[in-house]
Amino acid sequence: MIVEAVVSLLAVGAFAFALKGLAIVGVAREALNLAAAGVSAMLDQELDDLGKEVAVRRAGFGLIKSAFSIFWRFGLTLVAASVPIFGAELVGLASSVDVMNFMLQWEYILGLSILGVLLSEFIRRRRSPSVKEDASANRYSTADRLIHMIAFSHPKVLKTASRLEDALMPMTAEQTSFRPIFITSLARAGTTAVLNALYDLPSIATHTYRDMPFLTAPRLWNLLAGGSSRSVERRERAHGDGLEIDLESPEAFEEVVWQLCWPDKYGEAGIKCWDETDRENKSEQFLFHHMIKIINARLYKGEASSFQNARYCSKNNANIARISFLKAAFPNSQIVVPIRQPGAHAASLLRQHQNFCKLHDRDAFIRRYMRDIGHFEFGQLHKPILFPSVESNSYDRSSGNYWLQYWIHAFREILNYQETCIFVLQDDLRSSPQRAMEDLCVALGLHQSTLQFSGYFRSEPDQPMPGLFDQELYDEAETLYREMEAIAKRQSAGIKTPAQYL
Repeated sequence: MIVEAVVSLLAVGAFAFALKGLAIVGVAREALNLAAAGVSAMLDQELDDLGKEVAVRRAGFGLIKSAFSIFWRFGLTLVAASVPIFGAELVGLASSVDVMNFMLQWEYILGLSILGVLLSEFIRRRRSPSVKEDASANRYSTADRLIHMIAFSHPKVLKTASRLEDALMPMTAEQTSFRPIFITSLARAGTTAVLNALYDLPSIATHTYRDMPFLTAPRLWNLLAGGSSRSVERRERAHGDGLEIDLESPEAFEEVVWQLCWPDKYGEAGIKCWDETDRENKSEQFLFHHMIKIINARLYKGEASSFQNARYCSKNNANIARISFLKAAFPNSQIVVPIRQPGAHAASLLRQHQNFCKLHDRDAFIRRYMRDIGHFEFGQLHKPILFPSVESNSYDRSSGNYWLQYWIHAFREILNYQETCIFVLQDDLRSSPQRAMEDLCVALGLHQSTLQFSGYFRSEPDQPMPGLFDQELYDEAETLYREMEAIAKRQSAGIKTPAQYL
């Protein structure tokens, strides 16, 4: 029995070494990627019929080549595994039949499987920390990519998923008083940090990564995908800004619904602004119903009391294109606009634009993912919001002046809604996060309890960096910022008691 055990372990070891040495896993992974590329091409609405045919043909030939490559490699691994078994029989140590019978015992298979799992986990944990994988390249598995491509293959898929959830999991409660909170600004203004801080309050419901990719059916998808048992390792997001995410992290996925309901607003030149004339009952009802779905998915615990005081909250930078629409469609809503110093803000936008240009070049799926969720802020996908004066921006997108000019266009438009929006200075969120967020909670009518907000925001002050920009343009942005800063200070000084906002 001992001899058979030793021979069987030698066979398993030879099989494992052959698998590794012949790189079968890598070839199989490449075959899966080719299959995913073919499916992606068929489901890609940006490709014409000829482009799809070429991509699918290329993937097909690649798969045939991979199949032959896997076949001969796997044959050699079987040969490698058989050498110890038949070698032992040749020298008279053990019969090949006895060794095979020993290897087929369920106790042996179970024990070897457990040992393999423990060994692989040990190797993973002992892996040198200096060997750092490209996070963007390994962020999504082949299965993740295929599921995403199916979900976003056509608008009807997400709309059908919403109807299916309504049929199978009807909501048991609806709010009588709906007071959504919309956090919006240009990207890099601090909207994510404000969302993270508000999300940890007990009455706030928003999208999380758990909703992806079937965003319109959050409860049904969560059930089908494994519920609370589904998890991913916490990791830094693609922006490379130190913010880490997992499935429970809130994120800006609301834009998917706007693209579903108002597709004509998204053109090659940019994103058109909304106003009261764009109101359309069917689309508004879908959007409202979706917001209620998110509240149900996050907060409903089976009792109406757990639902009635809940607040839907979104971080959606593109909502700066539709402030007047939001107030008309949701008159009880509150709109929070973080404001950052223009020099630091434009410099951050430029860095992220360069970062995402590289990411989009390196990984076509990340480019598609960002396009599908409406992430057009920067990179190869950048679509500016078409504010009334934005066409005067003649600077190249690779220059700081472009992003500073865009900042001026955006906040000049936002300034028109100073009576509608709650302005929050990022300088205050950095220097006095507790006071700034407590003031915001009062303005929003939220009970913040004893939550400490200092951990949500960077403490170091912004650096203005005027040298990146034309002086005249920089002075214009600074003048506009000072005007908005004064408004934000007046709003903050006017906050007295929560009763004003309830």
